[in-house]
Amino acid sequence: MAHTNSPLRYPGGKSALSSYLAEVIKLNGIEGGVYIEPYVGGGGAALNLLFKGIVSDIIINDFDPVIYAFWHSVLNDTYKFTQRIKEIPLNINEWHKQKEILSTYKKHRLFDIGFAAFYLNRCNRSGILKAGPIGGKHQTGNYTLDARFNRINLIDKILRIGKYKKHITLHHKDAIDFLIKIVPNFDGPKLIYLDPPYYQKGGQLYLNAYAHEDHENLAWVLGKESMPDCWVLTYDDSPEIKELYKERKTSTYSLCYSASHAKKGNELLITSPSLQLPAEVDTKFVLA
Repeated sequence: MAHTNSPLRYPGGKSALSSYLAEVIKLNGIEGGVYIEPYVGGGGAALNLLFKGIVSDIIINDFDPVIYAFWHSVLNDTYKFTQRIKEIPLNINEWHKQKEILSTYKKHRLFDIGFAAFYLNRCNRSGILKAGPIGGKHQTGNYTLDARFNRINLIDKILRIGKYKKHITLHHKDAIDFLIKIVPNFDGPKLIYLDPPYYQKGGQLYLNAYAHEDHENLAWVLGKESMPDCWVLTYDDSPEIKELYKERKTSTYSLCYSASHAKKGNELLITSPSLQLPAEVDTKFVLA
């Protein structure tokens, strides 16, 4: 697995885009500015850019209540989170307990919700919260649910995020509302990177999948004159999305990902009209 600074395993995670986004930031005079993600998910690219000093601050948002709970807990209860990682049993009985917390999250404290999301993300197949545990419920597979739960490595990642928390602002809003009401309040150079739920198979991967109307609303917002000029959008390669953004600069790129087994898929990279883009960049994906 490719190295990522994120503690979460995310279907279609975009850590591999970090080098490309860094080049976009440099070309457009945004170095030392703000990086904004309305759909943060695992936040791999955001953390990479912050840790490398490409940007000074990151503004992250996620409407999914359990993903928001994870980030809130990591940023506000960093030590407690690492202690829970040290002590939590890695067995199927505990998996069922954490699964129950997530299934009834409205009854639980924010910290417990956030940790349950983290636990299942690390212990489930491909990091999908809806999926079952690695190795199955009888733990008879080649790997068991602790296969992706390296306590020392995960604690290091959480502690590093904690050290940068003064440079991380977290929001819990619908992405469209976030773009309309929150983003305009940030002055100075900024890059917005959007990685919304996949158009196809989104319902299989995310607890908060989008309907076609949601994808249309996002395209409408990004087309508004009031939207900042510097934004990059990635999507699964689907004809419906191509139609929505037919008047935008669009490329396809290949990305290795895993949502049941490792494979390479083509995805769309769409950008605002005035954004300057690198001709070449040393990265793990290829533009076409």
